[in-house]
Amino acid sequence: MKKTVQAAPKKNTAFQGVKRYFKEQAIPLVVLLLMIVIASCISPVFLSKPNASNLVVQVALNMVVAMGMFVVILTGGIDLGVGSVVAVSGVLVAGFMQNLPVGIAILATMLICTLIGCFNGLIVARLRIAPFIVTLGMMSFARGVAYWYTQAVPISWKATLGADFMFWLGSGTLGPVPVICLVWLLMIAVTFLLMRFTVVGRILYSLGGNEEAVKLSGINVAKWKVFPYAFSAFCCALGGILLTARLGVGAPNSGEGLDMDAIASVVIGGVSFSGGSGNVSGVVIGVFILGIINNILDLMNVPNYPQLMLKGAIIVVAVILSTIRDQKR
Repeated sequence: MKKTVQAAPKKNTAFQGVKRYFKEQAIPLVVLLLMIVIASCISPVFLSKPNASNLVVQVALNMVVAMGMFVVILTGGIDLGVGSVVAVSGVLVAGFMQNLPVGIAILATMLICTLIGCFNGLIVARLRIAPFIVTLGMMSFARGVAYWYTQAVPISWKATLGADFMFWLGSGTLGPVPVICLVWLLMIAVTFLLMRFTVVGRILYSLGGNEEAVKLSGINVAKWKVFPYAFSAFCCALGGILLTARLGVGAPNSGEGLDMDAIASVVIGGVSFSGGSGNVSGVVIGVFILGIINNILDLMNVPNYPQLMLKGAIIVVAVILSTIRDQKR
């Protein structure tokens, strides 16, 4: 008598994927919800429509820059020069607009800043110098370039032919949604698609997870290690243009402290500081957690110095938790 063999029930892969995601992002999601509850209790203004609109605009710069920082940290690197590259981007686009059409000014600015990132990546990849040292040097160099280019005087774009476009980019809306919000949503989508569905993303995850294994598989590691820094600089260029569009001027001191915000957002969002694991949605959560903290401190009129102390403490705690999480894997 033949025995009938029952087929094994098919696993619901979609459900498992969602379950795994919420397991990985449980802590950032809980922290985000707690921050919303705490902020709404501390200040009734927090949940108001004007403040919510202001919040999504305030996080724009950090959101765009954090996308680039995410890709760098994912490969086991770090970029300390993001704030300075944002400043270079802002002063260059404002300066170029004095004599060039706004489209050419933006493209030229983004190209120059991306080349800065390529330079960082080449030094890290070819000379095998620690990213911390390379980007620390670039942080000082790029900031010096911004001050030299402007002679320490902010450059206004308001009297240029491209002023209408810049005003629309920085303060305009499409329906009820600020244009600047649509830009960072687009950057989130681009980064997600790049890291999830392309060969580039798979290689970068592998580099952060086990660089030696990538070498043994025959992949040119040096070539691929340039990309994260170029992408980070591209994000900084876009962030600098958005900031300049909001402020009305390109200022050489803009972007100061942005490296702390971007690193904190990435690590708070569950990205491993040693590289190899993390996702874009976690970074988005991290940006909003930090944005809510900044927003509620501003609503409470807390001075800037305690805010810096709090950010520093957040980074230390986030790195400790990231290290503990990596050791348990």
